[in-house]
Amino acid sequence: MSEDVTLEVGDSAYPGRLNIPEESSDRGVLIVPGAGHGPFGDVFLRFSRAAAEKGHHVARFETWMSPDELEEKTDEDFRTELAAGVDFLRSRGCSTVSVVAKSLGGRVALEHLPEGVDRLILWAPAVLAEGAENVPDEARELLPSVTPGEFGVDVPTRILQGDDDNISVDNAERIAEGLPQGELVILPDEDHSFLRDHERVIEKTLAFLPE
Repeated sequence: MSEDVTLEVGDSAYPGRLNIPEESSDRGVLIVPGAGHGPFGDVFLRFSRAAAEKGHHVARFETWMSPDELEEKTDEDFRTELAAGVDFLRSRGCSTVSVVAKSLGGRVALEHLPEGVDRLILWAPAVLAEGAENVPDEARELLPSVTPGEFGVDVPTRILQGDDDNISVDNAERIAEGLPQGELVILPDEDHSFLRDHERVIEKTLAFLPE
């Protein structure tokens, strides 16, 4: 079952969707999409349905409608919107909240994860670890470079990374090693889109969520 919902952030209101488990549950998942598309189709839709079947409330919000709107976002915007998404799930009775974040969303989650989040799952996070090898020049120009270990994230974190992504597996390994409770799952033959094998992505993500 799902319902249309709204995320209130200051004077702004963003459309969203909440997938609801059939049985009562206090577990929630917030999805944070990447820059190239909204959170309502493709792997996000499939994952949301599968997670709800496993007893999770799954919330997705479209906090930007165009590249121009995304360009206007500040770090403070990202921080408050992420915190509001977590608070929304708390208001629905979720005492345990996990965040699943894709690409740009992964960078936002690493930089602005609210306190009280229980688990973090990153799908091909769009951030470069300092010293990472085999990174295309275009990616170096577009993505911020960070020193692994500087993120203030101290919750169990799983990174899913395709080995056919433009961003190298070496980069994901360095990010995982810099997180106190980080681990990396490599997805053979998967690219950055995560569209080649939905089932595998969903399986590896669900297996890391709290039961």
